[in-house]
Amino acid sequence: MKYHHLVWAVSASLLLALAGCGGGSSVAVDATPSGANPGATSSGVITAFGSVFVNGHEFSTVNARVMDDDSGNAVSSTVGLEVGMVVDVKPAMASSTSHPEASELHVHPLARGYVDSSDSAAGTLTVMGQRVQLTSATNFSDHRACVAATLNPCSAVTGQSGLLATSGAGVSAVAGSYVTVHGYLFGTTPGTANIVATLVALADAPASGASDVNFKAEGVVTATASSALTIGGLSVNLSNAVCRVAGVASDCSSAFSSGQVVAVMAALAPSLPATTFMAEKARKGSKLAVDAVGATVEVEGSVASVSTAPAAFVVRGMKIDASALPAGSSLPAVGDIVRVVGTLASGGQSVTASSVTLLHAAASASVGLEGDASAVAAGASANSYLLTLLGQPVAVTAQTRLADRSTRDWDHRDPASNPFNISTFQTYLAASPSQHLMVRAQSDASGKLSALSVTIVPASSLTGVAGVVDATPAPVNSAATGSASTFSIHGIAVSADPVAIFRPRGNAMQSVAAGDEVLALGTFAAGQLSVAAAASRSNLVLDFGVPTRRDHDRF
Repeated sequence: MKYHHLVWAVSASLLLALAGCGGGSSVAVDATPSGANPGATSSGVITAFGSVFVNGHEFSTVNARVMDDDSGNAVSSTVGLEVGMVVDVKPAMASSTSHPEASELHVHPLARGYVDSSDSAAGTLTVMGQRVQLTSATNFSDHRACVAATLNPCSAVTGQSGLLATSGAGVSAVAGSYVTVHGYLFGTTPGTANIVATLVALADAPASGASDVNFKAEGVVTATASSALTIGGLSVNLSNAVCRVAGVASDCSSAFSSGQVVAVMAALAPSLPATTFMAEKARKGSKLAVDAVGATVEVEGSVASVSTAPAAFVVRGMKIDASALPAGSSLPAVGDIVRVVGTLASGGQSVTASSVTLLHAAASASVGLEGDASAVAAGASANSYLLTLLGQPVAVTAQTRLADRSTRDWDHRDPASNPFNISTFQTYLAASPSQHLMVRAQSDASGKLSALSVTIVPASSLTGVAGVVDATPAPVNSAATGSASTFSIHGIAVSADPVAIFRPRGNAMQSVAAGDEVLALGTFAAGQLSVAAAASRSNLVLDFGVPTRRDHDRF
């Protein structure tokens, strides 16, 4: 398959991340985006460039410094930033609330190392002892030199199925793909995800000892001993490390305690698969970008746990006190991605929320679409649009992650020279040589689609939809080639020759039932996706049956 083709054309793992359960979104705690405060210190995912879009705000970066919290380096360029990175943005003191200006953008990925295991059924990776959950909103990028090479180029990895896992162990181990994982801290319970990934960035393996941040894990400490601690599934030896707390060198034997966020790093790889790690340096991380009590903060993340008495929940290891929310407010569910605005409480370990906005419900239905855009219209509010793809209207807002990957070297560009953002969405797409899009969308209870991400990919004839088969109209199955089976996925009519319908193990001539998770690839015309008898990577139906795991966004 060419580098620009969608990996979910043949990948069950990404299909499952795209196609979730039915039932609609849960009730938003506070669906009023105006509850957010653009003047607050803001921690969230980069959704687009032009300036930098984080948490629905466009931050000017003209005078900003980009701070690498791992290496300590600071630069005045945004070249190294990508859509999907989680950053902490400190606004300038004189920053306008309508057009905020960033003074600093802090970057600190949560894991950097080799993929030791990959479970496509669960949608998880293990990197540096951390269990990484992939969701329908996880971005992938590939920075290996061969992707942009003129001679002997390789295909860019665009999904989980392209990643290699470590084989063997110890001295005979063959390392898996080298990745950097950006995202949100999640749980600490064994067997559950430690990280919810927003971006998995693939790169060439580093030269041995080239940098003391080549290998990294950052997370909540669950156990400590003399000069040792545990983060996720990684036992860390600090006996030869330099430890810092608030930038000050500290005795590693007593520098950290359980419940704190700690980052550990080294130049040399651990023995694989990574369960033990000899750290060269460690620092007490921050759950938020500021630690001044009473400061207004804005943080985005996935809900790890919820309690009702008192009303509270946990996001990125931070307790969110919900007691001050308006009477009658609902609490989010575990796995929901939310944005919280509030004030930092005493001790810096909790936030008293004044507003909670639901960005992505764990229990919502998700749909994957690929094809040519047929129309783009301005939305009902500023910085919103209605995109039409495969006959489906999809709402695009400042929360949608936007990327242009229509050229081979897209991930080597300065983002400022590739300003695909919500302000330019309509004109930029109209001017693009390719109108071919990959869209991941969430459906609400009424069936309206909101885009989680929109990616421009090279022009292609590949057209498809991934999701759950509708109950109405009821699927009609044929047993003979030349007589089509018919069904629909989120209202998109599919007509498929039965010999092109497969189960994951390759069994043909399958029936399709309502509620099945299905990937359909074919030719779209006159409101219908047609799948011919000659099965291929661009013409087939994969039926994964009734979901055994309702959604990779649910934990």
